[in-house]
Amino acid sequence: MSKPERTGNSPDPEPLPSRTRWAKRARRLRNEAGLQLIRGAATAAGGAIVAYGGLWIQSR
Repeated sequence: MSKPERTGNSPDPEPLPSRTRWAKRARRLRNEAGLQLIRGAATAAGGAIVAYGGLWIQSR
């Protein structure tokens, strides 16, 4: 569903208090940091699997 068009008759929405703004910013940063940690862990696990596979093939 799309947002209704603004006709110009309604007043501008009130700005959010600074505490609310900082809370939203902190929440967004925390979510992005969590994603980066998951990606880093997956990359490390993948690298370990590849390294183990390389050593296993050489030892055969």
